[in-house]
Amino acid sequence: MDIYKEYLYHLRKLSFGDAFLKIHGDVTPKLKHYIYLLDKVKFEDGAYHTYYGEIKKIVNSFINCWTKTMDEAIKVADRYTHLMTRDELLEVMETTISLNVNKQIDFGREFLPVKSDLEQQLYEEVEEQYNVFMQRLYELRSQIERLDKQDKVDAFAKEHFPVSLNKKNEVFLFTHTYISTLLIDHVDRIRVSLEEIVLRIRNNLKALQEKCTSSVNSLLNQLYDKNKEHLTIFRQETRSSLEIAEVERSMELIKDKIEDSKHVPMSRLIDEHKYWQDRIVEFNHISLALKKLNEAERKILAQGKLMNKLVCPVVPEPVNTCWEESAEALQANLRTIEDMRTKAAKALITFFSVRGPDRVIYADNVGPYFVDDYGHQVYFFDYGLKVFHIDCDGNFVEDKEDVKYYYDVMGRYTIDSDGSKLYQIGTCTSTYKLQDGIFVKHTKDCGHTERTVAGCRMTIKDPNDVCILPLTEKVDLSDNLDAETSGYLWSSFGHVLPRALRDVAMARPKNPIHYLAHKLLHHKYNKTTGELRAMKVEAEEYRAKIFQDRKDKEISASKAWKAKQMKRRKPEESDDAAERFVYDAHVANQDFIRSLNLFHE
Repeated sequence: MDIYKEYLYHLRKLSFGDAFLKIHGDVTPKLKHYIYLLDKVKFEDGAYHTYYGEIKKIVNSFINCWTKTMDEAIKVADRYTHLMTRDELLEVMETTISLNVNKQIDFGREFLPVKSDLEQQLYEEVEEQYNVFMQRLYELRSQIERLDKQDKVDAFAKEHFPVSLNKKNEVFLFTHTYISTLLIDHVDRIRVSLEEIVLRIRNNLKALQEKCTSSVNSLLNQLYDKNKEHLTIFRQETRSSLEIAEVERSMELIKDKIEDSKHVPMSRLIDEHKYWQDRIVEFNHISLALKKLNEAERKILAQGKLMNKLVCPVVPEPVNTCWEESAEALQANLRTIEDMRTKAAKALITFFSVRGPDRVIYADNVGPYFVDDYGHQVYFFDYGLKVFHIDCDGNFVEDKEDVKYYYDVMGRYTIDSDGSKLYQIGTCTSTYKLQDGIFVKHTKDCGHTERTVAGCRMTIKDPNDVCILPLTEKVDLSDNLDAETSGYLWSSFGHVLPRALRDVAMARPKNPIHYLAHKLLHHKYNKTTGELRAMKVEAEEYRAKIFQDRKDKEISASKAWKAKQMKRRKPEESDDAAERFVYDAHVANQDFIRSLNLFHE
């Protein structure tokens, strides 16, 4: 009998027993789907590294489903326990009967046709227990119909709905144990998958380190040759300053390249390699415990077989009692080993379900989602079995993690169908090809992976809306910086900060702080020592020009203000001849007018 049919049989038997009411729907179709997916996970050559990821996704989805379903069931059971009428009880009872009938039909459709006498026997056993269980359900319905008072209804609800809640949890608990047992049977495959992941990352890291070492050695050899050439020119009787300058310039460039080689982006790959090494060490601890338990079980079974061979049909009563006690001791040891194996199996399922830092889960009219490292909404359905990104047009794009990826000095890349490298920082971002040392887009979106676009339909969740920022002391920015601090800032950032800020203004990225930091490092490590020195001189000249312009502007403003003020003069320096001339002319005019009046009289 295959794994799936065995699970169907045990799950169906678990639902029988005492009659109980179903609350919050039927979870068995979802649980059967998990077992089906685990049984169908492929372990194929060339895809060993995906085996671990597929199992991890299924196990985590099951744990999430268990948690969420039971949380909702507890709320429903609490409401039914305190707020329930007889008619509502009968409605729940009819739903329970209908669910059990449908479950038996589904069991027959999935279990049949039988392929052996054992399967036929198990099927008939389930049919028999089903008929008995349904008779109990009908009796329970009759009992509900006889409830004539509300207090009896309340007492019935308080007695039965906690039982219903425990029954639902037992189904999840049994499935949890069954999944753990399945994982034990695939321990070797899981180990191979983990080792394949570690080996692939180790090979990537080794190749990258070898390439860097080879590049540094080549640069050192070039520097050695240039030193020899420099020494040869200096030993000549007639030396050319132009040749010396060219050689020194070449040596500076080689030294800068050697310095740049120290900043190859290997830290991400080293961290990933260490993470997977730690994971395989944890897995080996669990695997070793399981191996010891299997060895102990093998020895006890061998002792049992040997004891059965030595049993004599005609033995004295004391000897027969001793054989029976020994057999019981062996059975007790087997049960102890089985319990320990179950605990180890649960540790194995915990190995898959342990997660890193929890993500903040949001929800909108589409469904639940979290925000990934690139600021994109990632929707998940089926409790995490299916993960989708949403593109600029509002369409869902499934996130698949079964593609091999590698690293080199240029970053993370995958291999496409024609064997060329496609560089991509994440599953939802644009891909690039390297042409003549320059990244060229291979697949393009509207640009939301690099910058905000007005017409993009994808919304970005601001983490500051929900995250509580740490308290910080207020900084008083009203005071001016002293000359020493200002000089330090100019010498450290004055030659690269304006260029980096210009790049940020042109790009307008979604994360300007990280982008600014990246550009500062880019402008620093992509310039030679001589170029950086020239940039510092240019920045210092610009600073001096700003200072002089401000000084001239202040002087001009001061002079203009002084010019508007009234000037004080000494009495001997006063000159009012013009005013006196105007006054005298006015007096003469008045005298002339009076003389005309006298003449007329």
